[in-house]
Amino acid sequence: MASTEPVEDRPASRRARYRAATVAEIKAHALHQIARGGIGALSLNGIARAMGMTGPALYRYYAGRDELLTELLVDGYATFATRMENARDAGPGGPAERLRAVASAYRQWALTEPHVYELLFGTPLPGYHAPEGGTRAEAQRGLAVTIGLWWELLDGLPPIEREQRARELAVVGWARLHGFVALELRGEMATLVGDPDRLFTEEIDRLLTGA
Repeated sequence: MASTEPVEDRPASRRARYRAATVAEIKAHALHQIARGGIGALSLNGIARAMGMTGPALYRYYAGRDELLTELLVDGYATFATRMENARDAGPGGPAERLRAVASAYRQWALTEPHVYELLFGTPLPGYHAPEGGTRAEAQRGLAVTIGLWWELLDGLPPIEREQRARELAVVGWARLHGFVALELRGEMATLVGDPDRLFTEEIDRLLTGA
């Protein structure tokens, strides 16, 4: 007699659970490699050795380095976007206050997970080509957070102009924050200004006032 239990409620098979756990371990080793040696250190053979697997066994999970890298990018963008969304939704306040919260969350995320930040926004790995649409959806989620907040701040503009201006300000704001955080991650910001926290706050002030 066929089971009447809904498919989505059925527990995963032992094989599926084992595969999911192995994939998670592969990704953890990959991120460890990147944290230690940069994105160029990513090596499927190295991961296989660390896990006590043969190279051919690992290739049953990923066809090659680029497939694994694409999944790491999608995971990273999803985590980044969720951080931004959570910061936006964390508490009451107008769009300006929520933009400050999102900017601060962006900086803290980069400082606590610099290897993931570098994976997403650093120097691309030579020879890597993302599949068509492979990372686009998750990559756009984070930017959509700030576009939406700028949209709120620009209340009163005609809809088409408002949409365009919100996108422009979101991109310009991201570029300025990216430059700040990149310098800070390289250890240059504290040397140059002595108090990165104060300068970061002032930079957000200038961004919000259109300076």
